[in-house]
Amino acid sequence: MAFSAIAAALIHKLGLLGIAVAVFLNGLSVPGLSEVLLPLAGVAVKRGQLNLAGLLIVAMVAQLLGVSLAYVIGKRGGRPIIERYGRYILVSHQELEQAEKLFERYGSRLVIVGAFIPGLQGLMGYVAGIASMNYQRFLMAIFVGKLVWIGGLVYLGTVVGNHVEVIDRYIKQIGVVVLAAVLILGIWYVRRHRRHREKTN
Repeated sequence: MAFSAIAAALIHKLGLLGIAVAVFLNGLSVPGLSEVLLPLAGVAVKRGQLNLAGLLIVAMVAQLLGVSLAYVIGKRGGRPIIERYGRYILVSHQELEQAEKLFERYGSRLVIVGAFIPGLQGLMGYVAGIASMNYQRFLMAIFVGKLVWIGGLVYLGTVVGNHVEVIDRYIKQIGVVVLAAVLILGIWYVRRHRRHREKTN
């Protein structure tokens, strides 16, 4: 099946609600879902299957709800609760510690910039909550950063949508290689986090 057909079928199946759930989970630092679905949603926008304004509003609201919940968890539960349960969403001790050090140094500036940096963007709510950053200030900063993050991923999809026939042709030719590479990267990512957890236990 062609890439464009897969994208269309997936987005049609999930709809805005499915995209919202994925983006909400991303706000809690669950990796991979929004990074895949938002560009596919951008392809759907380019093909006239989704409304751009509606997509951006739903994604932003879902993302802000996710990071707000992460903020509450960080503020009320502190570092211990994230250390204890973070492994279930692939948050390692090392990543959290690094994010906290960066937050101590840069404060709200890190919230804005870190909100669209892979590896950091999912941790912003937790570290801001742990540091008891003012919530209104946090929300304003994270809004700016997440707008860049979401807008960038959707825009990437619209660019892909301009060349979807070319992509279909190349994916058909190297589909097995691409699939194998994705699987290998996924396995490597999970194993890397498991090693981090084993070192910190």
